[in-house]
Amino acid sequence: MMERLLMIIAAATVVTAARADDTAARATLQRAFPRSPIQGISKTPIPGVLEAAIEGQVFYITEDGRYILGGPLLDVRADRNLTEVRLEQINAIPFDSLPLEWAIKRVKGSGARRIAIFEDPDCPYCKVLEQTLASMDNMTVYVFLYPIEQIHPDATARSRAVWCARDRVKAWDEVMRTGIAPAAADCDNPIGKIVEFAKRHRITGTPTTILADGRRLVGAVPRTELEAQLQQAAKR
Repeated sequence: MMERLLMIIAAATVVTAARADDTAARATLQRAFPRSPIQGISKTPIPGVLEAAIEGQVFYITEDGRYILGGPLLDVRADRNLTEVRLEQINAIPFDSLPLEWAIKRVKGSGARRIAIFEDPDCPYCKVLEQTLASMDNMTVYVFLYPIEQIHPDATARSRAVWCARDRVKAWDEVMRTGIAPAAADCDNPIGKIVEFAKRHRITGTPTTILADGRRLVGAVPRTELEAQLQQAAKR
């Protein structure tokens, strides 16, 4: 009986200590990032060091809350960037949670491979990515019109014109290929909702591609890399 009691006391002490360490780290993080909610704190392979996820970023903090490190954390023996892996997980958006009814849908071939892309009609990198997609087959592509007005003041109006066009796919292809958007038009459109969705999920640039497994790719990804990422996503 006494032995069992001692085991319970020891276990409770360990739990209390772990909570105390977490509490100290959390208090430091709240002071260091007063306006940013903490998404989570978890252990790392390094004794005494915790991982903190804050607004889509990863930081490392000692259990006593004294030191904060910005990463990346590399496992040299395994040749693996642990920070990169965690960032993929933290910033993933489950594909089935995307509001696909707000997107322009294009199907090529069998349409078996699915991606969603947040794009700005005036974004030059979006046009490069669209050229890459034009040479690929067997894909279903959902385009979310995401104008970034701080960079492209006319993008909202042009996005609205594309959405209100009789043939949205044709209008989008035309503006990406030639830069010419349909005549200005207004109709019930999801542009504002898309902007809010993107901000809520920390999508800050275009193009941002969401793969079928929820991982995101940022920028005009070359075809070889995109094909490899599509293959990886299909295995998950």
